[in-house]
Amino acid sequence: LIQDPGTLDRADADPRFSSIADLVENNQSAHRFCPYCELFPPNYTKHCKLCDVCIKDYDHHCLYLNRCIGRGNHRLFLFFILSMVIAHLLFIAMAMSYLLDKVPAGSHSVSTWLTLLGEEFWVVVLMSANALTLLWDAWLLMEQFDAIATGTTTYFRQCEKRERVGGAQAVNSTWGHCDREGWKSGRKWRVCG
Repeated sequence: LIQDPGTLDRADADPRFSSIADLVENNQSAHRFCPYCELFPPNYTKHCKLCDVCIKDYDHHCLYLNRCIGRGNHRLFLFFILSMVIAHLLFIAMAMSYLLDKVPAGSHSVSTWLTLLGEEFWVVVLMSANALTLLWDAWLLMEQFDAIATGTTTYFRQCEKRERVGGAQAVNSTWGHCDREGWKSGRKWRVCG
């Protein structure tokens, strides 16, 4: 995931606007201007305060990876999550196989399992931790696939949901101006191509 997430530079800025006056004349929101980068970003672009750059097709800033996820690295992020799901499944399967091999044939009493739990405590703890993490990874993967299926990103989909529930002012006060126009226009984008 060391690939550029889609950092916006001056060449990528929206060519229709060169000043705030251009935004006003075209009935566009003043929030289309990024005061941090001093650019007029295109639709589906958001400034990440942690990375201090505007990201094209911004999905989210991953605190686990300490990177933004956007147009340039979203496909790799999906493969990363998928590989984590597979790794957790493999660990759980191997740990379960190991534990079942430790149980004597024909002895499936509660006392046998409790003895095994005492002898192989850390294997059981790690298997349980992997199972819990697998649930989180699976949820994250479903969220990403849902965003792809609806043709948007996680961030802008959340903006749309919050606007439906609380109105644009509630969204802008808590989410920092979601009205980048891209998600409102119904524009669909391809994450994997």
